[in-house]
Amino acid sequence: MQPRENSEPQAPKARPTETAAAGSASVTLSGAQAKLMKPGADDINVERVEALKAAIRNGELKMDTGKIADALIQEAQSFLQDK
Repeated sequence: MQPRENSEPQAPKARPTETAAAGSASVTLSGAQAKLMKPGADDINVERVEALKAAIRNGELKMDTGKIADALIQEAQSFLQDK
């Protein structure tokens, strides 16, 4: 398996801003935003990953190669139309 190159444009990096004197400002994150900021594997379905690994290992993973080919062709056409 070869790594896939990401052709999607990257979001511009935020410019560093000047910081205010300590104690002059405070920021409170919502629970949802705090959870997003926390590093972790919550966004990965570990059970699904393990099931896929087992299916690959046992030769049981069925792939619709026609569907994969159609998606590749559609992606290439979309890329070429945008140029």
